[in-house]
Amino acid sequence: MSFLRGRTVKIIVSEPYEWEYDNLFGTIIYDRGGKKIIVKLSKTVKGTKLTSDLLELTPRYENETFKPLTQNYSVTVGGALIKEESDEFDYILIGTVTID
Repeated sequence: MSFLRGRTVKIIVSEPYEWEYDNLFGTIIYDRGGKKIIVKLSKTVKGTKLTSDLLELTPRYENETFKPLTQNYSVTVGGALIKEESDEFDYILIGTVTID
């Protein structure tokens, strides 16, 4: 599913409820077989442990993939800030992602 790479996405955050940022926008820079994507955000986001512009998204529900994005549907996701060249992550949100 590398055909998602380079596509611009919009992430609407549903949790946490006290989310201080608006919707997030970014470009998919990595996509791994429909099981996770990495988005380079248009702005840096501060989590509890990390501050980054890289967000790793995984489908929220079992057996779901990112294939619906190719058909202009949204996918419910969990998201974690990640640090480049590191295993560090900071799980920060639940929301939906769509191609923008």
